[in-house]
Amino acid sequence: MMRKSAIAWFFVGWALVACGATQDIQGPRLVREVTLAPVTDALPTRFLSPTPPPVTQEIISPLLQTTLPADFVLVTPTLPPSKTPTLTPTMTFTPTATLTPTITATATSTAFLLPTSAILPVTSIVAAPINQICDSNWFFIQPRPASCPLNTANAGQGVYQAFERGFMVWVGSQDAIYILYSDTLSPKWEVRRDYFADGMPEFVTEFANAPSPNLWQPRRGFGMLWRADETLRNRMGWATMENEQPYSVQVQTANDGSIFVSAPTSNLFGLLASGVGWQLYSTTNNAPFGSPSGGGVPLPTALTP
Repeated sequence: MMRKSAIAWFFVGWALVACGATQDIQGPRLVREVTLAPVTDALPTRFLSPTPPPVTQEIISPLLQTTLPADFVLVTPTLPPSKTPTLTPTMTFTPTATLTPTITATATSTAFLLPTSAILPVTSIVAAPINQICDSNWFFIQPRPASCPLNTANAGQGVYQAFERGFMVWVGSQDAIYILYSDTLSPKWEVRRDYFADGMPEFVTEFANAPSPNLWQPRRGFGMLWRADETLRNRMGWATMENEQPYSVQVQTANDGSIFVSAPTSNLFGLLASGVGWQLYSTTNNAPFGSPSGGGVPLPTALTP
């Protein structure tokens, strides 16, 4: 009887539960009430340590890890040079020449004449050719020196005067006076500097009276040099020309040291090196003069002492 009552109450409770589940409950529903205990002790704060960077592992190339034998020789191949393409020449067409019509000439009968010439006998002496070829030419034709000139002729203003025993020639481009002695002393000729300037006395009264009517005291540069040097004055004597003669003078030096100075009226002075000798030539016939102009003393017959 007790067992049946328990079973009946079970079904009654189950029915009540089923009926309550179908009801629509509005609003929040308390499922479970939980009471939190108050916090008494503060928990320690946890400091985060920095995150270490990821470790990067070095990747070793397999080529570097390769171990070669000791007797192995590594040869780097050399690439062959690239070939330069060869250009093929382009064919150029040659223009066709147009033929010009030929004019037919009519032959004329002419007589063939032989050239005629008159052979004239040579009356002058032909100078013998020298054995060397000179770079420069002499300013004169005769006499023909055996040496060559060092340079071209130096042309400029000159003055000439004859003395009892020699000559004086002033070369303006060199501002020098060439003194040529015709006595037997040495040197046979020399060169002096001309120190005369315009405004200086041209002559002095001390030498105004010459020993002969046909003799004179030289003037200007010649006179200044002649009066100042007694040795020169005794060797040269008095001037045989009252005034000096101006002209265009040419001077040229040879490679052996000789000097050639032109004189008036197509004459030429040939001066050997070191003052050992001189000669006055006539350039027209290559013959030396026998006596100076206006003087009575014969000149040397050769360029040697």
